[in-house]
Amino acid sequence: MSSVNIQQTFAVVCPSMKVLIASAVLLLGRACAQSGRERTIFDSEELSPDGLADDSPGGPHYHRGKLTPFEIGPPAILLSHSDESRLRAGKPVMQAVETGNALSKRMLMVQDIAAPPHIVMNRIMDLQNYGRMVDGVNSVVNYESDKGADGLEVVKSTYDISALHLRFNYHVTHVYDPAQRCMVFRLDYDKKSDIDDSVGYWYVQPRGFDKSRVFYSCECKLRGWVPPPVVNVLTKEALKKATTWVSRESVNEWRSQRSAMPGPDALVRFVCEAREKIDSFKPPPFVESFLHSRQLHPKRALVRFVSAARPPQKARLPL
Repeated sequence: MSSVNIQQTFAVVCPSMKVLIASAVLLLGRACAQSGRERTIFDSEELSPDGLADDSPGGPHYHRGKLTPFEIGPPAILLSHSDESRLRAGKPVMQAVETGNALSKRMLMVQDIAAPPHIVMNRIMDLQNYGRMVDGVNSVVNYESDKGADGLEVVKSTYDISALHLRFNYHVTHVYDPAQRCMVFRLDYDKKSDIDDSVGYWYVQPRGFDKSRVFYSCECKLRGWVPPPVVNVLTKEALKKATTWVSRESVNEWRSQRSAMPGPDALVRFVCEAREKIDSFKPPPFVESFLHSRQLHPKRALVRFVSAARPPQKARLPL
């Protein structure tokens, strides 16, 4: 299997970490065969008494989480002038960011996309269409969904992917905050998966009317031992491919929606931009005092104003 084919199988979100398993298994197998080493990737604390990996179906996962989960919210990252130049040129930027462990860092991919934030976030959260949008994904089936009083949405899904002529199944819990345009994910530890642990993060930042900046990171821990250089190389490829498919699908969806939008372009542009900024809207103090004196909530007043906007009508000539 060529390196190009291996990289193509990494073009997924959560699935990117699953493909890492198959790729690492084959690469490590070749290395061990050449060096005569007897250690395998199944040498781990999860071995059963007979020395074999416990792969019996059903039941909970082998543990309740080993990797530090991501938190919902903006990423703690500073971009240099050169980074901004790369992003304006349509190129991705990759940085190493700190984790809760002082001895480890995670890779974070940043990519600008020519589509509004709500379009991009909808593509990321359209989990059950990953089989159509993402290479290497056979299917994603949601088996549980819930929305809390705090507005957070929790979606649990089973992923079925193919990599290097192998098929894998694993279970993921996604936690989505629409207000912050952020989604974090981890394994569902109530179900047994083929990987030891995985955590990830998506964040979409508005950059204007029809532009977004996407931040993506994912970390995976395999069951057993795999050479760190193998994990590092394949993880970087996974990050690159993940932002590529999201960009492609978001741009296509935005183009499709714009072609179907009625009314003058200027009005459509205004309405879309205003709706994107309602959540963060804060009027000047004198305007806020004026609205409160008339018992009007600032954000509701803006929503009412935007909703009432209509395309200009042509004047009718008297008969």
